[in-house]
Amino acid sequence: MARVCHLNTCPVGVTSQKEELRKKFPGTPEHVVNFFHFVAEEIRNIMAHLGYTKFEDLIGRTDLLKENPDQMSRIAKTGAVELNPFFSGVPDSKESR
Repeated sequence: MARVCHLNTCPVGVTSQKEELRKKFPGTPEHVVNFFHFVAEEIRNIMAHLGYTKFEDLIGRTDLLKENPDQMSRIAKTGAVELNPFFSGVPDSKESR
């Protein structure tokens, strides 16, 4: 990943305001907007499945996160990563925040 889009040097031209870089992006602004509408819809579906309607209710809820061994072993670099220590000591309820 280039991670330079915030510098107005996006290599694929998606976020650039420079015309020469924008010419590299084969889509239209409407394609980008449409993509994010689909992302938002998928997030709403996942949240509804979990019983939530607002992101505010999900913030800090590490008890909803779990490691997926299939995904962890799929990428060699993540095979030895242990995520549980990242979640220890984090409040798991609104009252304990």
